[in-house]
Amino acid sequence: MELAAAVLRWGFFGVGSVLLMAFVITAARQRRAGASFVELAELMEREWFSAGKVFFTVLVGIVGSWSAAYVGGTRSGLQETVPILFPLGVVATFVVCSLTKRDSSNSLQIKVLVLLAAPLPIGAVMTGW
Repeated sequence: MELAAAVLRWGFFGVGSVLLMAFVITAARQRRAGASFVELAELMEREWFSAGKVFFTVLVGIVGSWSAAYVGGTRSGLQETVPILFPLGVVATFVVCSLTKRDSSNSLQIKVLVLLAAPLPIGAVMTGW
């Protein structure tokens, strides 16, 4: 169980870092092309990741972690939980933005699956047993 948690932590940290660096590079290119900061913020919200969705995903992961602790694990503090779940939120919201940009017909199902169903068990795995 500890190995799975370590793999998830470092995997989401690596993917989240790559996504943030890719966004910074894209934002720098757009800025050089003459885009305003408002246009960059709209680009981030529309095509990369929404700050509200990241926050929601982190909160759902915390609920999953604390629920698992209530059932029989040890509860992690916010100082340990949030840095682990923030990259998960970045990755999850990037997936939602990418999938809903292409196909908006089932966007609610995608959002529920990625932003709600995925962080709960991942937050539970992050809890020490």
